[in-house]
Amino acid sequence: VYLLLDLSASLAEIPQGCTQTILELSQEAVSLLAWAIDSMGDPLAIAGFYSNPRHEVRYQHLKGFSEKWGEEVKARLAAMDAGFSTRMGAAMRHAGHYLEQQKSDKKLLLILTDGEPADIDVNDERLLIEDTRKAVMELDQQRIYSYCITLDANADEYVGDIFGNQYTVIDHVDRLPQRLPELFLSLTK
Repeated sequence: VYLLLDLSASLAEIPQGCTQTILELSQEAVSLLAWAIDSMGDPLAIAGFYSNPRHEVRYQHLKGFSEKWGEEVKARLAAMDAGFSTRMGAAMRHAGHYLEQQKSDKKLLLILTDGEPADIDVNDERLLIEDTRKAVMELDQQRIYSYCITLDANADEYVGDIFGNQYTVIDHVDRLPQRLPELFLSLTK
């Protein structure tokens, strides 16, 4: 399992009815999921990404497949910061490179995001949607199953174009810490 986290600037926002930022809720949810996966003994890697613009897609290593869920990984997760934009296709391809090297019959790329692919140097919003859709198709050809968990209540307008039926919309962001481990378990049954 490779968990890829959108770390764009919008994660610094506090959703209506919440007391924590989307980033803080994501950190809590990822911690619970990582602990559960580690307890089961399944390999897990975690990374975050943001972009500013296409020549600067930043990829932040948080946990490698061979690392145990421990204090060093928790510290990296706690140090995550939100900034810039969401060039998702490039980050998914990079994560796919690491997943492809794993010796496993089943490979799952989970993407946690709060919005659609976007960047400051792109005027046509469909461009990055199509690029991300192409990344999903490329990963499928490598036998890597991509699944998106989005916190965007308006995601139905675009997420199906990218992921087909391989996505879940979590309308109530405050439920993310509970829903993320549940979704993982349903995907791995």
